[in-house]
Amino acid sequence: MPNNAPENNSSMEQVRELLMGTQLKDLENRILRQEERFNQEIADLRDIVKNRVESLENFMKSESASLLHRLKEEKSERAAALKNEQRERTDAIKAEQKERVDALKLDKRERDEALSQLTKDLLKKEEAFDRKLAALSSTLDTAEQELRQLLLSESARLSATTEEKYKDALAALSRTAAQLRNDLVSRSALSALFTENAVKLAGDISLSESTENAPLTDKKDGKADTAGS
Repeated sequence: MPNNAPENNSSMEQVRELLMGTQLKDLENRILRQEERFNQEIADLRDIVKNRVESLENFMKSESASLLHRLKEEKSERAAALKNEQRERTDAIKAEQKERVDALKLDKRERDEALSQLTKDLLKKEEAFDRKLAALSSTLDTAEQELRQLLLSESARLSATTEEKYKDALAALSRTAAQLRNDLVSRSALSALFTENAVKLAGDISLSESTENAPLTDKKDGKADTAGS
């Protein structure tokens, strides 16, 4: 059997060649050429695809590297910006705290100075008030002493004047009493004289009336006698 196989194959080739002839050879040649062209095109296409894939890979790698670089730069910039902002905020907060502390210190110092100045002014005013009070007390003491001296002198003067006036009044009263006594004696004598003269005058008038009325009735004689007596 193994020896008969090559013979069968060769016989088949011979039969095929006899049946198809040149057409089969032409067809085989066309197929071979077509295969070779397809293989070439496939190889070219493979090379093109490979080149494009390589280019795309290179582009993607470069873009990835650029994007990664940009991301790193942006990250670094953002980190730096965040650090700068944080540092600025920290500096601003520290500056604000320092300003507040300085303001508080300045306010406290001003208040302490104002309080110290007020205390000094109060001490000065208190000392001035004490001096004025001492001067006023001394003035009052002097005025009181002078008033006492004046009161004593006025009291002595008034006492002397009162005593002198009292003596003058007693002397005047004595003179007036003596004068009154003299006047009373003179008036008594004068009154007695007047009384005596009146009695005499009344007697004279009665005598003259009795003389003029002598011719009248007896009833009137008794009355005339009584009047004459």
